[in-house]
Amino acid sequence: MTRHDEERPHEDARAFGLVPRYFLDESARVEDDAITITGGKANRLKRVMRVRRDDPLELVHPNNDRLYMASVERVTDDDVICRIDQSRPLQPLPPPRIVISASLIRPQRYDFIIEKATELGVDEIRPVWSQRAIIRGDAAQRLHRWRRLATEAAEQCRREYRPEVHAPVEVVDLIQEEPPPNCLRLLASALEPDQRIAPIFQRRRRDGLPDPDPVHLLIGPEGGYTPEEADLAREHGWQPISLGNRPLRAETAAIIAIALTLEAARS
Repeated sequence: MTRHDEERPHEDARAFGLVPRYFLDESARVEDDAITITGGKANRLKRVMRVRRDDPLELVHPNNDRLYMASVERVTDDDVICRIDQSRPLQPLPPPRIVISASLIRPQRYDFIIEKATELGVDEIRPVWSQRAIIRGDAAQRLHRWRRLATEAAEQCRREYRPEVHAPVEVVDLIQEEPPPNCLRLLASALEPDQRIAPIFQRRRRDGLPDPDPVHLLIGPEGGYTPEEADLAREHGWQPISLGNRPLRAETAAIIAIALTLEAARS
């Protein structure tokens, strides 16, 4: 990511007359009517975002589930100190919770999935190893980068919660996990070309069932999951769904699956 890209959340907020929003990390101290920001977050605010005295900020503190409306009071060599003007509890997105498990693909394209899934409101992202996964290097070493990308995307689109980005897991292990109550598990697949997401929600409502929560979306790599992986998923209750009539790149399939789920749940 270039410096220009890193500045974008701050500049976009200013352009639309919005107060920039940032997530605090564990080092931030909230004392009485002040917040002291240190470490990497303080460096980013000073050197990249170039905050100055009296600049308004919205600061999300995940550890105490609050959003602070604050103003910069002092910028030192080590810290950014803000005075708290107002605060309120965080407001989560409306249900359903959406979990997306996407097979690992090339790093730049997987970064795209992380960013766009965050912008669309996904609650959890679970990178998946599968037989056809394509990625260079150790995916586990990219976890810090993925979490940073999710944080920056959540700041840019003004979310109050970041998605939880998990360490990579083998698809056969994920498939066989015990689902939580009322979970709907969907496998993007060419096995059922006529099965779409919206009719699944409609059938549940006709049958008097509550809307599913969470919805877990399983997205394969280029070429999809192997027949053995797909069969195992179906055996464990994953429902194959179609995302349209054209073969899609993995990152496109992930975005479409999320958007169709949101539309089906909220229509």
